[in-house]
Amino acid sequence: MRKLLENTNSEEIKRIQIIQYIIMSLTFCMFFFVRSKELSFFKVNFYAELIFLFFTFRFYFKAHRNKNYAFWGLTIIIALYLIKNILQFTFVDYNIFVLYLAFLASIFLAINSFLMSSPLYYPRVPWWEYDFRYRGELKGSLKFDNKVYDIRLSDMRRNTVSVQAFEQLSLGAEVKIDVPFGDDIFEINGFIKTAREVIPGRPIRYGIVLTTLNESDKKRNAMLMKMWNLHKKAVIRRKFADFKEESGN
Repeated sequence: MRKLLENTNSEEIKRIQIIQYIIMSLTFCMFFFVRSKELSFFKVNFYAELIFLFFTFRFYFKAHRNKNYAFWGLTIIIALYLIKNILQFTFVDYNIFVLYLAFLASIFLAINSFLMSSPLYYPRVPWWEYDFRYRGELKGSLKFDNKVYDIRLSDMRRNTVSVQAFEQLSLGAEVKIDVPFGDDIFEINGFIKTAREVIPGRPIRYGIVLTTLNESDKKRNAMLMKMWNLHKKAVIRRKFADFKEESGN
């Protein structure tokens, strides 16, 4: 998987980096406070836990920077570590200060996870489904620089969309997307913020930030989402119907 290319915004980068450092600072403060309370410095388990936290956050920062999917595994590891401390210092060794640090770190970890779950970085793609007939994505067209490209719309949330196309498109480019559905055509305008080629030879994923979102656009997008969800359910039913038919033959 190639590194995500991103058309960055300095304010957004600063906000995400601040959240990262807050999570790490709160977690390490909690760790050292617990160890000072237990007077367990310079013991084997002290060094083992310190090394564990150091490398976990080192790889967490790296995965966050490169936007690879190891980020979610490391997020779960950090969350489990915080939950362990919350349970321990709630039911076994009650300590309000440790709980305060653990809860704060958990809140910022959840905020960071929410920000990173955007289609710009981690779109919801049914990667386990190789047969495109059953993937539930919507076919459409993307207009850029007086040219029209075939695309697949794979995710649409929080005023952003993720599309897949074989063509190389420029970051920051303003694009127009047309998604035909039934007898209607839904138009989406935005600019490309992220791009990643997951596997060479496969479609490139583009994260697009929507623009000109007036009330009419929001209603149209909500209608598209509703119809898309119905389409996904119909695709799943068709998949199982085809499977039963093939099994019967």
